[in-house]
Amino acid sequence: MPADEGEIERLREWAAALDDSNYYELLGVLEIADDDALKSAFHEFALAFHPDAHLELDAASAELSRQVYQRGAEGYRVLSHPELRSCYDLALATGQLRLGVRELPRRDAGGAAAESLVELCRTASATRYASRADQLISAGELRSAKRELMLALREDGDNPELAERLDALDLALFAMGV
Repeated sequence: MPADEGEIERLREWAAALDDSNYYELLGVLEIADDDALKSAFHEFALAFHPDAHLELDAASAELSRQVYQRGAEGYRVLSHPELRSCYDLALATGQLRLGVRELPRRDAGGAAAESLVELCRTASATRYASRADQLISAGELRSAKRELMLALREDGDNPELAERLDALDLALFAMGV
């Protein structure tokens, strides 16, 4: 069954508001929302915007659905992760409405990180430092991890993804007051 004009117009309005909305607004929750409220809100959001729920849309409208859903999923990943949520709240207080997509930990279907620091490296020497940084992050030693990640970046040269992970680590350290 083809999509009606009202549904397509709603997608256009949501897509137009993405850059002006923070994650809380996007998911329709208060900043004090707990995990259950976030899950419920994201469930409703996903029902409304998941691309698989809109297979009848034309290509342009399907792209709008994908954009809106991806931003909502990004918001949910940040708000449901305590450390990232703290970083986000701090960034939001300075006017930043979102964290960069590459700063967010990507997850596979099992919840594991889809790209580790090691997988982002292009040289063997950078991989060695990135591996140590991964271990230190897991151990909660973020300052030492930052040092190792800086060395990995130096060895790997111009690697925007590693640089963005370093920025995310800096933001986490700042939010923790370290």
